[in-house]
Amino acid sequence: MSQQQISDTKQYIFSGILIAISILGSDYLGFYFLFKDYVDMSPLLIFLTGALTLGSSLSILRFLSQITNENVEPIYSKWRVVGQVSAGISLAGIPYIVLISFIDFEGFAALSNQNLNFLLPFIFVVISNLILMLVPDLFGESLLSKQSESSLSLFNHNPDSVFWVALDGEIVNVNKEAEKLTGFSKEKLLGIHFNDLLIEKIDDKLVSDYFQRVLIGKTAIIETKYIPKNGIELDIRITAVRIIVKNNVIGAYGIVRDITKEKKAVDTIKHLAYSDDLTGLPNKRKLEGEIHSLIKKNTGFALMYIDFDRFKRINDTFGHFFGDKVINHIAKRLTSCVERDFIIARMGGDEFSILVPTTYSVSEVAERIGESFRRPLMINGYEFLLTASIGISRFPQDSNNLVDLMKDADIAMYEAKKSGTDTYKIYNREMVKQKVNKLELENDLRKAIRKEELSVYYQPKYNIRMNEICGSEALVRWEHPTYGFVSPAVFIPIAEEAHLIVELERAVIKEVFKTIQTWKQNFLPTPRTSINISVLHFYQEDFLEFIEKSLDEFGVLGRNIEIEVTESIMVNSENEINSDIQRLRDLGIEISIDDFGTGYSSLGYLQQLSIDRLKIDKSFISNSFANREIVSTIISMAKNLNLDVIAEGVETQEHIDLLSELGCEEAQGFFYSPAIPKDKYEILIAQQTAGLKSHL
Repeated sequence: MSQQQISDTKQYIFSGILIAISILGSDYLGFYFLFKDYVDMSPLLIFLTGALTLGSSLSILRFLSQITNENVEPIYSKWRVVGQVSAGISLAGIPYIVLISFIDFEGFAALSNQNLNFLLPFIFVVISNLILMLVPDLFGESLLSKQSESSLSLFNHNPDSVFWVALDGEIVNVNKEAEKLTGFSKEKLLGIHFNDLLIEKIDDKLVSDYFQRVLIGKTAIIETKYIPKNGIELDIRITAVRIIVKNNVIGAYGIVRDITKEKKAVDTIKHLAYSDDLTGLPNKRKLEGEIHSLIKKNTGFALMYIDFDRFKRINDTFGHFFGDKVINHIAKRLTSCVERDFIIARMGGDEFSILVPTTYSVSEVAERIGESFRRPLMINGYEFLLTASIGISRFPQDSNNLVDLMKDADIAMYEAKKSGTDTYKIYNREMVKQKVNKLELENDLRKAIRKEELSVYYQPKYNIRMNEICGSEALVRWEHPTYGFVSPAVFIPIAEEAHLIVELERAVIKEVFKTIQTWKQNFLPTPRTSINISVLHFYQEDFLEFIEKSLDEFGVLGRNIEIEVTESIMVNSENEINSDIQRLRDLGIEISIDDFGTGYSSLGYLQQLSIDRLKIDKSFISNSFANREIVSTIISMAKNLNLDVIAEGVETQEHIDLLSELGCEEAQGFFYSPAIPKDKYEILIAQQTAGLKSHL
């Protein structure tokens, strides 16, 4: 009974009487059966015994209620001991006073006349009951005092703002933190409705529902906005708990916490989760969320997947810190050439995606982006030309799910790269037949290099004035057993990403040297053959040793070889690299700068490098009349530096006429011949040699 919540006096008295009857009943019945022959009841003593037993029951019940109620903190140890001893004495004395009250002991009358010793058990019970009655009062007063002080301390010294709100919503009391939060004094806050403090007003029904939840014991939490007296908007969280007095809900405590910083932190985390930390653009996760949303709404759109040509070369040459600057410039230029309602996202590296609404022509957007990036980027005094390869997929025409849409755009982008880069392709189902899995291709390329399954084609170089072959460029080709011929624009970047480029280039070098050895053995002329070497190759410690050993192994002379390097070599012209270049020239090998004019425009480096030839990039030749001044400047500069010059990408007689007029003596391109297999190139050499002999 003592562990039950006794809510009123009637329940308390009823419980005490029930306990007293149980004790008296068990004692009287027990003693009656033991001493029934000696029973001699004394009404006065029986009444006194009943009263004392009831008093003991009520006192003990009250005491036990206090020390066993889990809602009350543990009783002080000294009061617990006193109460326990008193309860023990009281309970122990009851059987004695019961026995005395209705048993006739021998000589009872005589004893009663001589002294009152028989009353001692009654006295012990009375004293213990008095003590037991006082203990709960003394302890209860101390406990109530402590609880009151604790409640006031929790209210007044709470680090959060606390509002005591009546059931009608009016503020009854507030603590100091509430005054600080609002900027108003306690006097001004009392009596106003808490809803009047909020920016986002809460309607009456919501207020009623709010208090109903609190009333049944549920803690209600609300997050809303608040503008204090200083006018600075805050985000706040209100936690409401009910106030119960004598089992009646009289109101609620509204515990208010300023969560402005917390919300800002959450917003920052959310921004970081959905934004690219380098460019500030949305990231892949954000883009995927937007695509999911559009698909769910069945709203049409086009997805553009953009990869920038030559970026890896810049990253490898200047390092990732400089590469990050380039990425930022790319992001700004992309943003400047699309509409505001487009979504631009950085996917990683130099890859970007754009969501284009169907209200715009995606082809026109792609052309605008391509045209924009045909203008060089200027960064830290260096000028870069980064053309864009763009793949496009459309919802719902091409696919109705995120994964396939992104895959289709990626396939279309690689088709654009196969077409020579600097263009765009819109996905169509025919592309699936040409789809190449990059990981599969990487593994197959690694095997092809090791098994010497790659072939080398040769594109003739011609002396424009003499119209004769003056050399060739060795170009690697790969015929895949499943996909057929794979474009170098596809597998060269894969080789670079997979760190296979050095291994690939060495395979080409050995194949070229072996071919030249065969030409010599067959008494064929061996005009100079150029081989493309990446800047990364110059950082290999055994590079020069490999070249020298290969020359000796195949009996090839240095004058038979030309090494083409990209313009990035000018920026990396450390003493060690320049020393290696000079050692190659000492072997008779010529050095030429490939794709000149598209990269770094630091012409002062040309005077520091040991080079022999400049190759004008095909992008200037394809539109040579518009770029006439540029081509003329390159040729003039080369001559002033005592360098030879050759133009690539020559396709028309007009190109030849202009180059001849400007003083360029060498050219290569489709006007003369595409890259051709070794045996066809050998026929051209043989025919030219035979023609010269017959002419003589």
